[in-house]
This record gives sequence, C-alpha cells and structure tokens, in this order.
Amino acid sequence: MSDRPPLIGLTGAIGAGKSTVLRAFAVRGCACLSADTIVHALYHRGRVRDALVARLGADVLGADGEVDRVAVARHVFGDPEALAWLEGLLHPLVEAEMRTWVDEARTQDPPPPLVVYESPLLFEAGLRARFDRVLVVTAPDDVRRARVSARGGLAALEAREQRMWAPEERAAAADDVIANDGDERALQAQVDAYIARYAAP
Repeated sequence: MSDRPPLIGLTGAIGAGKSTVLRAFAVRGCACLSADTIVHALYHRGRVRDALVARLGADVLGADGEVDRVAVARHVFGDPEALAWLEGLLHPLVEAEMRTWVDEARTQDPPPPLVVYESPLLFEAGLRARFDRVLVVTAPDDVRRARVSARGGLAALEAREQRMWAPEERAAAADDVIANDGDERALQAQVDAYIARYAAP
C-alpha cells in the first residue's frame, strides 16, 4: 500500500447515519469532509446565488438574502429538468473543491490516517473510480425512517430515494460496509477497526 493516506468514499441511504460515521472518523484524526458541506458553502457564492434566482425565482432566498436550501429543494424535486440544471451547476464546482481538499489533506504533515469524503450520491454520480475504497453505512429501514422523521424530512424521503440506488444494491457495490444500528460506542469500535485495517503504514 502507498504511504499516502487512502481516499475513502463514504456513502449510504438517507437516515443511515453517514454524518455520525464521518464524525467517528474525525475524532480519530482522519481528514473528513462532506459533499453537503461544500454545497452549503457554494450557496453563499454570489454567482451561484444569482444563477439560482435567475432560474428558480427570488423565493429561493431567505429573509437574510441567502439561499434557502429548503426552498431550492421544493423547486427541483419533482421537476427533472430543474434538478438536472441544478446538478449541472453544482457538480463541477463540488468536484473542483473536493479535489483541492483531497490534495491538501494528503500533504498534511503528519498525514491523517485516512482521507474520508462523504457523498450521498457517490454511486449515482459515477464517482466510484475516484476512491481507493468505498464504505457504505447501513441501518434497518425502521431506524432510518425514525431518524429522518426526527429531523422533519419524512415527507420528502420517497422523492429523494427515487434518485438513489436501493440499499442492497449500494451495499453489494461497496468494498466495505459498516452497520450503524447500535450505540455510538459500538459504531466507534467498527470505525477504529476500519482505520487500523486500511490506514497507511
């Protein structure tokens, strides 16, 4: 194995607990970033904000003049043409930011044990080849739905999941799987074992 830290693609179904797993990697010194964090930052860029207003309307802005992500979602989910436009706007920008971040993470001194990038649409967006390994987070459907309901997203769950691979399809395509259906101590133990197995020597 190379002495550079491996790049791990982290993904999973909605409500599987990807963010919790990402934090478990972070507390062990891994370099961690979520695609969602990049998108959030991009929405603060003037040209992205202006493009959204021009295409979707001024109601995508909140009272503070910043992009309201919930309003954007209302516009694009259920409208394939608008969704394709949004992805065409954001995906190249996200990829550029991700590549810069990976390069910087891999040149840290000392290097992190692993570089972990979380992307909910990793397989769907054709990103598999970018990573040394892909790790899928799984959880039972009832657990996932309870998590999504707790954050008020249950109504949009079906529409969002229609764009995603089925959980069993995603798990079959992964290099590794972590089950996030227990307590955080058990989850951290799985993450620690994963780091011990794949971290660069």
